[in-house]
Amino acid sequence: MFVRIQKLLSDDNLRKVDELVASGKFLDGKATAGGPTKRLKNNLQLDLASHPKKEEFLRLVNEVMNSHPSVRSAAVPRHMTAPIISKYEKGMFYGWHIDNPIMPGMGRPVRSDVSCTIFLGESADYDGGELVVHSLTGDVKIKPDRGDAVLYPSSYYHQVAEVTRGERLALLFWIQSMIADIGKRELLHDLEMAYNQILKDNPNSDALRMVQRA
Repeated sequence: MFVRIQKLLSDDNLRKVDELVASGKFLDGKATAGGPTKRLKNNLQLDLASHPKKEEFLRLVNEVMNSHPSVRSAAVPRHMTAPIISKYEKGMFYGWHIDNPIMPGMGRPVRSDVSCTIFLGESADYDGGELVVHSLTGDVKIKPDRGDAVLYPSSYYHQVAEVTRGERLALLFWIQSMIADIGKRELLHDLEMAYNQILKDNPNSDALRMVQRA
């Protein structure tokens, strides 16, 4: 299941992230890759460990994740990892891989059920750099606008295509869901979408009461 969210980060939040990036330094992204994927990963990551605005940034991402209805519906979050800001300059890429099933969280290990990528740059400012996810129905190429996000199962093969012009910036984190099973999580999301639509169109219908019982 893929969920695309427009403006998951507001303009005000994007400005705060821009300030964080401008005042930080980037390190080789291979440092956070698992052994088999190190050779596939060619990017940079913001050094958050020593950043003076680290705690402010963590609070911002945590508040966005826990308050946005589309994130709650699609991921049913229980815990999340510490967020990462990645940068791909011309010639950089991340080959086909699957994310580690267990990742460091904020205070505890996190099972990576759902991946979230928030795009921090304008799509017209760089060429290439698409997030490509291999799903049951084929490859899905994703390159939305600044502040937009995509959520998808962390168990899916995916890659970041080579950047051929400009610079690609993105914010990433992983979510441990209250619903570990992908199929059940998708079913609950579909039920909520159906409920919201019926509530809007016909709030006094028997159909609404049946969906409520489900």
